Amino acid sequence: IRPGEFVLFVVSGAVVLGAFVAAITTSLPSGLVAAIVSPAIAVAYLRRRIRRRTRKFEEQFPDALTLIGSSLSAGHTFLRSIQLMCEEAEAPLAEEFARVVSETQLGDPLVDALARMATRLDVRDVDWVVQAIRIQQTVGGKLADLLHTLADFIRAREEIRREVDVLTAEGKISAYVLGALPVFLGLFIQMSNPGYLDPMFQGWGWIWMGGAAASIATGMLLILRMVKVEI
Repeated sequence: IRPGEFVLFVVSGAVVLGAFVAAITTSLPSGLVAAIVSPAIAVAYLRRRIRRRTRKFEEQFPDALTLIGSSLSAGHTFLRSIQLMCEEAEAPLAEEFARVVSETQLGDPLVDALARMATRLDVRDVDWVVQAIRIQQTVGGKLADLLHTLADFIRAREEIRREVDVLTAEGKISAYVLGALPVFLGLFIQMSNPGYLDPMFQGWGWIWMGGAAASIATGMLLILRMVKVEI
């Protein structure tokens, strides 16, 4: 969908979610809070989808380099090797390299199209590969051997990244559980005993709730920061 359509869906979803929460909790402030929070949830969901697509691309990238290198060894040109790889690969890798091929067909240099793909995806491995290809074209050498070496290197980094993800999974889950628990507990109390939390929506109650929300957000950020390891 287009960015404008996404914004329209987010606004509509905020209105619907706010009305739904206000109806089931019989509390207008709860509905307002849900309507305010829902855009942040939508943006977080969008970023998660982007990360998942980028992650899938990173997993497919070493095999793509190996396939391109094998095609080069068989006598194909670099561009033709990429075209053959696009026919065999799956999305999102095939989509991105197909765009590179389309740009070269419009007269753009192949390395420049690859560099734009690296900028678009913001993947460090792709940027390294593009820089290595530029250097190879300057100094010479066998591009097929270079791509095989880069593929082995990227696979080794991917194995380390997966091991780190396993070791830090418990901390990430703890942060999400601790952050979501007060929200769902408040909704449960409001639905099971309407009016019990009404004093919290009056006077100093808003200040204490704001402080609690800030404390929860700070705790989640600290935990996620602690378990974040750059590879």
